[in-house]
Amino acid sequence: MRISFVENYKNLSDDQVIELYNNGNHDMLQVIIERYYPVIFYYAKKYCPEKCYEDAISSATLALYSALKDFDSSKASFKTFASLCIKRGVLGVLKSHNSQKNIPDELLSSIDDLDIIDSNSPEKIFFDREDYKALADTIKLELSALEYDVLQHYLAGEKYSDIAKKLEISEKSVENALSRIRKKLKR
Repeated sequence: MRISFVENYKNLSDDQVIELYNNGNHDMLQVIIERYYPVIFYYAKKYCPEKCYEDAISSATLALYSALKDFDSSKASFKTFASLCIKRGVLGVLKSHNSQKNIPDELLSSIDDLDIIDSNSPEKIFFDREDYKALADTIKLELSALEYDVLQHYLAGEKYSDIAKKLEISEKSVENALSRIRKKLKR
């Protein structure tokens, strides 16, 4: 039935088919697709390996549909515009395929195999807070009062000069304190 439908419109030009489509006869999309399938297959076969051939055909068909919707007869012929859109659709699939081909198979895994931890679960939040408190207590025990104050201001993003003014010490003292802090925290 599809062949007879398309055959009914084979004598119409592309412009006539597009005009019918634009006037609400959306069955004309099938006429355009049948008419441009050889172009789609040509570009898919020319540019894409067998692995992404079906994706290329699908993408090119969608590109042809977009070409039909976006066509402006004042700029080019439909044949030229459609061919360009089809080629770009195929090349887009090829580009996507080429960007993924260097990933070793052992690094790829199914999303079903992944253990996704709910980072907002109450348990995780509680244990994260406990871990943070334990770390803060350990740091506080390791550092002197001055070093701890310097660290607090430094972590707040303050400059050495601002820290020195607030704590009423020299910038060199701030620098020395941070140096000692780094050594202690590395242990």
